[in-house]
Amino acid sequence: MAAINLELKEYQQAALGRFKSYLEQVTQFTAKTAFVLQTDMPYRDAPFIVEGTPYVCLRVPTGGGKTIMGAHAVGIAAKSYLQAPNPLVLWLVPSDAILKQTVDALKNLDHPYRAALAKDFGRNITVLTKAEALAMSRADAEGGACIIVSTIQSFRIEETDGRKVYEDSGQLMDHFSGLTDAQAARLEKVEGTDRPVASLANLLRLHHPMVIVDEAHNARTALSFDTLARFDPSLILELTATPQTTHNPAKDEFASNILYSVSAAELKAEEMIKLPIRLTTDSDWRKTIGGALDCQAALEEAAKAEQAETGEYIRPLILFQAQSASAADKTRLTWDVIERHLLDDKSIPEAQIAVHTGPRKDLDDIADITDPACPVRYIITVQKLKEGWDCPFAYVLCSVAEQVSQTAIEQILGRVLRMPKAKRKQRDALNRAYAYVAAKSFDETAQRLKDGLVEGAGFNKLEADQIIAPQGDIGFAEDRADYHYESDPISDEAVTMEDISAIFEKLPPSVKSRVKLDPDSRSLAFRGPMSRESRNILQLAMAKVPQAEKIIDRLYAKSNQFQTSAATEDNKPPFIVPLLGFRKQGELELFSKEHFLDLPWRLDECDASAIVERFKVVDESQHGQIDVSEQGKVQIDFVKRLQGDLAEAVQEPSWTIPRLVNWIDSGISHPDVTKPSAVLFISSALAALEKAGQNLDVLARNKYDLRRALIALIKDLRGERETQNYDALFAAHAQDFAVNSDLSMIFDEATYAFNQPYAGATTFNKHYTPLIGDLKPTGEEFDCAVHLDRMEAVRYWIRNVEGKRGSFWLQLPHQKFYPDFVAMLHDGRILVIEYKGGHLYESERPKRTIGSVWAQASGRDCLFCMPTDRNFNLINQAIEI
Repeated sequence: MAAINLELKEYQQAALGRFKSYLEQVTQFTAKTAFVLQTDMPYRDAPFIVEGTPYVCLRVPTGGGKTIMGAHAVGIAAKSYLQAPNPLVLWLVPSDAILKQTVDALKNLDHPYRAALAKDFGRNITVLTKAEALAMSRADAEGGACIIVSTIQSFRIEETDGRKVYEDSGQLMDHFSGLTDAQAARLEKVEGTDRPVASLANLLRLHHPMVIVDEAHNARTALSFDTLARFDPSLILELTATPQTTHNPAKDEFASNILYSVSAAELKAEEMIKLPIRLTTDSDWRKTIGGALDCQAALEEAAKAEQAETGEYIRPLILFQAQSASAADKTRLTWDVIERHLLDDKSIPEAQIAVHTGPRKDLDDIADITDPACPVRYIITVQKLKEGWDCPFAYVLCSVAEQVSQTAIEQILGRVLRMPKAKRKQRDALNRAYAYVAAKSFDETAQRLKDGLVEGAGFNKLEADQIIAPQGDIGFAEDRADYHYESDPISDEAVTMEDISAIFEKLPPSVKSRVKLDPDSRSLAFRGPMSRESRNILQLAMAKVPQAEKIIDRLYAKSNQFQTSAATEDNKPPFIVPLLGFRKQGELELFSKEHFLDLPWRLDECDASAIVERFKVVDESQHGQIDVSEQGKVQIDFVKRLQGDLAEAVQEPSWTIPRLVNWIDSGISHPDVTKPSAVLFISSALAALEKAGQNLDVLARNKYDLRRALIALIKDLRGERETQNYDALFAAHAQDFAVNSDLSMIFDEATYAFNQPYAGATTFNKHYTPLIGDLKPTGEEFDCAVHLDRMEAVRYWIRNVEGKRGSFWLQLPHQKFYPDFVAMLHDGRILVIEYKGGHLYESERPKRTIGSVWAQASGRDCLFCMPTDRNFNLINQAIEI
């Protein structure tokens, strides 16, 4: 079996890390308190669901890999919150087509989704459709992770098919034998008896399912939540690009609790999507189609050049968006009109066209559209394609309707964003998406596309403004009409002047008459201001020339005399920042934890007796603490009651010390400790507790609290070890730190990832990229950024975003340190700034130490400064030293 790549993208790790941290805090506080601590945002309980049930959303734009995140989330919830090795999961999808895709992938042992589940549950995984769950065995429900995939509609009692979920079934009787009185009390009974109904609904209720809602914006009505409430879920996790943000129950609008929001910049940095989207408009629908066809032809030439260089096969596709038919309007541009135009007027072979709308469902007959043997290049639809259809070969959206709606754009725009193989191409033309729209107004059309990106694909509004940036018409002086503007030279010797001349011969007359090629300087000259359309035509025509995209962009800006800021300067130098190195056995290596921590860590050599003071049995009489709610009702703490219910649902054998040790160890992540070492440490801790008077029965009944106490103890012991070893290394090996050009990182727009773009009113002129990441529009850090931008000594600066792969960092004892700002000075030196409020300054000594070590190791080519209390003069002093 081929190896399966389980490595998640950085933003996926960050989102799931936030989910894990949230659930861990839920077990300590409440769902509401934990959410506020994680996000500093208000929390709303899910309507009709038991108060206290965690209800959160991970917002992931189109193309971000929501399903793989859902698969990983199951194991996270089982270990960090449910404390159960056998979670029952109700995985809800929006349609039957996506249901089939999801079930097939989760059942496929070679698929990454299944591998994500196997990472936490091994072979103890059962994946069922609702129909299969209606006859599931008790072993399926209790033997490991059990995933039931369905649509929310099929559980509604109003539907004939949905009623089967609530009916008594002899095939499910075994699940309800041996129940305690407390368990039976929670279940619906057969009318006139005390026997629980042997239904799938009761089975779900018994096991408190974790609910994953894929494309959650499709299941947000009061009826949907009321349906979920029937199953008494343990938590609800929404995965969507477009969560509900308004809360108005009177209008059946219930806001999502957005725990983590992935930005377009993060997707772009991970090479998941094609950006930006190049927009071209024309009021004539025939010209619009002609432009799209020319674009596809140029892209196909670029794809052939890419394949010759890298071996990767790409066949660029156009998605044509036709108008729907109307009996009252026979002039509408319906799918058959578009198809006839392609066949008759453009002489496109019929085999290259697929129609997926109305009576035609051609995509259903194509097993693999990425197969090189597949001839299809043009797909015609109306509002949406086959649900679940996904092909990264889709590069061009062509809409022939003047009044195309935002909804229609939302439903198809995401289809052209996914990057083939999630990897940037050598030719920039293949890293972009293209939109050709029959419309009179470029600006209005651009705004509709932006709205579609925000509302339908889940992008931030400021990011959408950058992704599709309309440029209005500019009035040009008469004396510039005949001026020839010269481009930078094409330095790639692999491209001959004969090749470029051949390209120019194929240009439309309107462009060909204004562009000239100078063979001696290997440069282009363009007469008069270059239009958007001319720029796009030239770039597409020269798509197989790797440098052409940027050269033509610069010529376009020069011919129009655009004023550019630092972010738009095309000749700006690379922003290279040295990282800190450490000499190990004569070799300079990137300084990291491995240089001061020997692995594996011998945890068993640590003193486990401290557990006696950390673990106290408060109340053995019930699963949770009793409290009085705001409504005056007596209630038991939700999490402990839930964990107790889940434990009772599985009839456990008698506990022994070895079995309890292994159970505790299975719920503790310790990649730096071997299992034998961890088992010895936990055994020592239990022995200390028994010596202190805690017997095995008490420890087993309180095993969740015991494991939580041991996790905290191990974390503290790990922290002490890291701090001691880190300080010892600096004391004994200060001379082994160095900076070398071979150990450097580079800031660039393609890999600059952030969570939220800066949205303030102040304009920054020296930031290295167009968007500034994670900078609030007020506050001390903002004031520091303003000071940097106005300093004469600063050539460029960049907001250094915490936790991103493309950011600058230095190693601290427990984690990486990401300073707030990095600046390139005019004299070539690099300045790193970490701003700290006065109340935090003294506690940040380790950051000042490692920053000083980095600066000294560079021979003063690098500078480090930590201003506080708005004393920005410290920055000036650091530069002048």
